[in-house]
Amino acid sequence: MYKEGFGNIPNKDKIIDYLEKGFKDKSDRWIIKSWLCGKTAEKMAKDLGLDPDIALASASLAQIGKSSSGENNFLEGFKILRADSYFFPAKVAISQSFPLKDLELYKDIYDLDPKEEEFIRNFLYRYDYTDYDYLVQYLYMIFDENFVGLEKGMELFLDESYPALFRERFYELEEYFLPKLDGDIEAYLIRAKKSKFPYKLFRD
Repeated sequence: MYKEGFGNIPNKDKIIDYLEKGFKDKSDRWIIKSWLCGKTAEKMAKDLGLDPDIALASASLAQIGKSSSGENNFLEGFKILRADSYFFPAKVAISQSFPLKDLELYKDIYDLDPKEEEFIRNFLYRYDYTDYDYLVQYLYMIFDENFVGLEKGMELFLDESYPALFRERFYELEEYFLPKLDGDIEAYLIRAKKSKFPYKLFRD
């Protein structure tokens, strides 16, 4: 589907197709987190003044690069989505992994060759993050295979290689989004037991 100002955005069927194919290519439980983040973003969107379709696609596919054998999933995800002309979700696939725009902060986190480093540096300089980018960054920190919250998420996903600035940034994101929501985050969660996808993939 086409969204003014955002270009082509995959619909729900296409998103599920991406995730199912990704699961076949690399069977792992990353797909659960991706779908939970996507559906939560979709349900939050209207309260945040965002488009639910764009929120669903951006969050669901932010880590689609994990279906690839490439070392840096954000670059792989960008390539996968850009190849199908989904340019905005492709950008979110990168921005999700860079909540802070200072590339020097990532020298002990990501292994980038000189060409990749130049590409990411230019991307961070030229691309203005949107609330979709910020929402996806936040959601991927508060979900694992279920909702864990910010404190537990930072304990799980931010090891000693991440400077304290990252934790400060995620607190800022929480303070930015929570007051805009109509209730607690739990009110926006999908019920896993009632959701056939992606759990059916682990039962087949």
